[in-house]
Amino acid sequence: MDIPYALLGNKQSCTCGRDHQVPIEKIVIDERMLEQLPPYLAGESLNQVLLVADANTYRVFGDQVYQHLLGAGVTCDVHVFQASHDLLPDEQAIAAIRQAVVQSSATVVLAVGSGVINDVARYASYSEGIPYIVIPTAPSMDGYASSVAALQFNGVKTTLPAHTPKAIFVQPEVLSDAPFELIQAGFGDLIGKTISLLDWKLSHVLFGEYFCTKSYEMVLTPLQYCVEHAVQVRDRDQTTIKNLFVGLINAGIAMAMMGNSRPCSGSEHHCSHYWDLLAYQGVRPHASHGLQVGYAVQWMIRFYRVFAKASSIEAPLSPALTPEREAQIRAFYGDGANEILTVFRDKVSWYHEHNGDFQTRDIALVLQKLEPELSMLPAVERALRDMNIPEMMDALGLTVDILRETFLHANELRSRYTIFDFLVSQGELDGATRNVLAILEVAKK
Repeated sequence: MDIPYALLGNKQSCTCGRDHQVPIEKIVIDERMLEQLPPYLAGESLNQVLLVADANTYRVFGDQVYQHLLGAGVTCDVHVFQASHDLLPDEQAIAAIRQAVVQSSATVVLAVGSGVINDVARYASYSEGIPYIVIPTAPSMDGYASSVAALQFNGVKTTLPAHTPKAIFVQPEVLSDAPFELIQAGFGDLIGKTISLLDWKLSHVLFGEYFCTKSYEMVLTPLQYCVEHAVQVRDRDQTTIKNLFVGLINAGIAMAMMGNSRPCSGSEHHCSHYWDLLAYQGVRPHASHGLQVGYAVQWMIRFYRVFAKASSIEAPLSPALTPEREAQIRAFYGDGANEILTVFRDKVSWYHEHNGDFQTRDIALVLQKLEPELSMLPAVERALRDMNIPEMMDALGLTVDILRETFLHANELRSRYTIFDFLVSQGELDGATRNVLAILEVAKK
């Protein structure tokens, strides 16, 4: 498995009818990548570096990067977030980096870390109009190559346009030495694409939503590899860990091609976003995004099995924002309510743009179109077990009641169409939720 290097920095026409461009200029995955970094910076006239890390990633690799740059004559300032856990991708973190950029007169931000460090460095550098480069310290998520930033404003997870990294430099040994929880998280994030691809294709079949086969396959191929090699990932086989990381990078490239996260974020991510909101409200502890996504996958598999048993598809019930519903949203989401209301209105507009009706109500045809993904579900469940992800409800601070509320409300967090929206449109979400949660009631007995 390899990076599609031909796509980097080039615009290419696609059979989907659109031109795709991936602005990333360079990706280096090499044990001697540090030697290549200073010449690259010099060649791009990036002569004033601001290195951003947190306490953990600076200790693991950031200090080594910093010392190497100084030894090579590169002017480099450092901003280290002192939090070693629970750093949030919020307004405060972004503002801190922007202030450091101004104070250091930086011409490039160098992010050394994983999820949150990457997102806040991406958005802060974008806001300041300078490029950024990322040096990943774990194969923990798919956002390294993405052009959007997953942020948390007023407790609500939101995905905002930003820019791709100018370059990605990776030392493979650092990835394979990462804490197992971060490897689990990357695996969970990648295996979540099983559901995001299903949701995307479901919307394409039912509403004719734009679909790009090339970006779809760029996500599907590494997903299938990691499903088949879950045991090797668990055992930290270095080649397999590298391929997991390549799969995560390719997922990010697919998002960059699309200009949004559609191929890689569906109902499984919406569950994770809902849990993040509850953590912000103090209902549960913060937890790794990838672990949450991986845990959500098994539940979304159950929802798709409910869908697969449907005997018919009825005309969709269009979403409606009643005064009562708006009051409920404001009461629950507080300061984040306006973002949720915007999502709701966007979803109503999306339905209208797609004529508010399905292109087909032939359930057999829909299931036939989804069969390649549906047939993967048993193997995906085995892979989750191999990676010790299924039994995480208590570890993630979740309860049956939280799961129930998650499944009933996660579709409110994004305007993107998913299996949740289909079930709402059929008046079946309550019943489907009771159905999938019945397994926990049985387990109690």
